[in-house]
Amino acid sequence: MSSTAPDVPTTRKHSPGSPLWAKVIDRSLPFVLAGAGLLAPDHIGTFYLALLVGFLGIAGAVLTGAALVTLLSERQARRIQGPRTKPAPMLSESKDTALAAFIAACFLAWPLWRLWTGRPIGLTWSVEDAGGFPLVLIQNTLAIFVLDAWLYWKHRLLHTKLLFPFHRAHHAYRDPTALAGFAVGPVESVMTFWPLVLVALPEAKHYAPIYFTLVGGFIMLNYYLHCGVRIELVERLLSPLLLNTSAFHNIHHSHADVNFGEAMTLWDRLCRTRLSDSRRGQRKS
Repeated sequence: MSSTAPDVPTTRKHSPGSPLWAKVIDRSLPFVLAGAGLLAPDHIGTFYLALLVGFLGIAGAVLTGAALVTLLSERQARRIQGPRTKPAPMLSESKDTALAAFIAACFLAWPLWRLWTGRPIGLTWSVEDAGGFPLVLIQNTLAIFVLDAWLYWKHRLLHTKLLFPFHRAHHAYRDPTALAGFAVGPVESVMTFWPLVLVALPEAKHYAPIYFTLVGGFIMLNYYLHCGVRIELVERLLSPLLLNTSAFHNIHHSHADVNFGEAMTLWDRLCRTRLSDSRRGQRKS
């Protein structure tokens, strides 16, 4: 599989280079996902209230946290890519993140709709209902590695010639801020956030304390990956655990075709897609 992104844009104004068919798909998806609420067998108004609440909750929380991280990180003199030569496109980053939050809310609306209409969902606060702590621990550990594999290979796919138009906008932020952590297009948002709908399935048990901790941890990690600075203590803590870091992920934004991991660096190591791997290959050749 080729993972080289064709003609990665370095500024936001170049992103319209995506082909028309990709633009049509990306622009249609929010309407299709929101319109799916009309398929709810009853309480359609409740579904759209859930969609609104979910959007306000996700967008509000994510953008507020990202703004705080950006406020702190942009004050740092030592940045990974050096001093900015022009202001970061924070407004564009925020708009794209808000759109991604809307896509996520379209999936979250289904478990909220079921919950608010008295239907069972998979989320539980009882470890016994979730199958007991040993089972919860095993399931969540496996889920972390499965989802990390999906995020890596999804990212690799988005860097193929066919699918890169759906990922191009994120690479417009070559030197991003934390506000760009979730600034991805609708197709990529679907590929990233679809697991939210699994909470609507009563059979898919999710132990709430661990579930919310993992979701919150992923959001916080994403802030750090895109903040543009490295904190040595955090780098030393995350790297041995094979968790992604700001220094590691920033290379993906500056070089595009390496360091694809989103949560962990495991698959980059296994598939030798780190920048250091490519440089070793060049020296050998």
